[in-house]
Amino acid sequence: MTCISLITDGIDGITGPIRVAYLLGKSLIGLGFNVNVVAPYVDEDVRKDLEYVGIKVKVLGAKSLFSGQSRHLLIWLINGMKGVINYNDDCVLINLSFELPIPSTAFYAQGYVGDLLRDLGSGFPAHYRLGYYLALPLIRMADSTYHRALSLSKYVIANSRYSMESVISRGARVWRIINPPVDTDLFRPVLNPTQDYVLTYVGKETQFDIIRAMADAGIRMVAFGSKVPWLPHWFIKHRNIDYRGRVSDEELVRLYANAKFTVFPFMHEPFGYVPVESMACGTPVLTYDRQGPGETVINNETGWLVSNPSDFVNLAIRLWMHGYDNHMRTKARKRAMAFSMPRIINEWLSAIHVILNGG
Repeated sequence: MTCISLITDGIDGITGPIRVAYLLGKSLIGLGFNVNVVAPYVDEDVRKDLEYVGIKVKVLGAKSLFSGQSRHLLIWLINGMKGVINYNDDCVLINLSFELPIPSTAFYAQGYVGDLLRDLGSGFPAHYRLGYYLALPLIRMADSTYHRALSLSKYVIANSRYSMESVISRGARVWRIINPPVDTDLFRPVLNPTQDYVLTYVGKETQFDIIRAMADAGIRMVAFGSKVPWLPHWFIKHRNIDYRGRVSDEELVRLYANAKFTVFPFMHEPFGYVPVESMACGTPVLTYDRQGPGETVINNETGWLVSNPSDFVNLAIRLWMHGYDNHMRTKARKRAMAFSMPRIINEWLSAIHVILNGG
C-alpha cells in the first residue's frame, strides 16, 4: 500500500493550508493510501482530529518561546539558516510547507517569505524596519534554502500564476498550478443582504492609509482580522470603522455576505483567501490588478481591479455612493466555485495519480 507524507507548517488549527492537508489526507485514506502529516509542531487537540480520520502525525520537534505568526517566522528563519533538511520516511513526500525545507516528490510553491517581508517593509514602524534590515542577510539565506529544497524536488506545483512566475524567475521549473481551495459550502450568499457597510480585512499586509482615506470620506466600514502589533491608534478610534478583531467562521460569513462590497488593499499577496471567500458569499471585491487577487477577481464582473492607491480610494467612494449592478453578486459566487473544496482536492488527486505513475 502506497504511503504519502504531507509536509506542513506548524499546526495550530485546521485552517488555511492545513485544511488542504487535512482534506487531501482524508481523501487519500479513502482511496486506500497510508497518510502521514509531518510538521514542526502540532497542537494536541488538532493531533487528535488528524488521528481520528486515520492520518498519522510525525513531529520534527521545533520549539519556540513565541506564538502566532512570530513563531512560524522564527521556525522558517532558523531552519532556513541550518540548510536543506534531508528527510526520508520511505513515503511519497508532498511538501506544503514554508518552515521545513525538505526536497520532496512534489513541492507546493506559495511565494517567498523574503519577497513578503520586502514588500511589507515600507509599512513597518521604524523599529520593525530596522530589525528587518539587520536581519536581511539571514532572510536571504533562509529564502535561498527554501528555493534549494524546491529546486531539488521532482515536481513543483504553484498556488498561483504569480507564485509560478516567482519560481521561474529564480531558475526553477513549475509543473502545474493548483490554487488553494475555499469552503463554498460554508462561505455562501444570504437572502436580501443589507449592503450597508464596506468590509475589509486587516493584517500585516494591509495598506492602512487607503482604509483611512475611505473612512475619512464617509464610507461606513467593518473590519476583521487579528490585531497586528503596529495597528494605528486612529484605526481603533475612527467613527466610521467598526473593528471586530478575530471573528468566528459563522460571523465572518455574515460579514462577507451582507457587505456592499469588500476591499482588499494589500502590499503582498501570492494568492489571497479574502477575495475568494468574499466572492463565494456573493460580494464583489475591490482590489489591485496584481499578484494573486489580480488573478482571482475578474474586473467589472466579480469586482474591480485598480493599479494605484488613488484610483482605489476614488472608485471605493463612487461605488459606495452610486452602487453597482447587482448581477455582479451572482457572477462573484459563480467565479468562487472555481476554487471549491471538491474541485481543488480533485485537482490534487489527479496530480498525485500522475506523480505515482511517473508522468
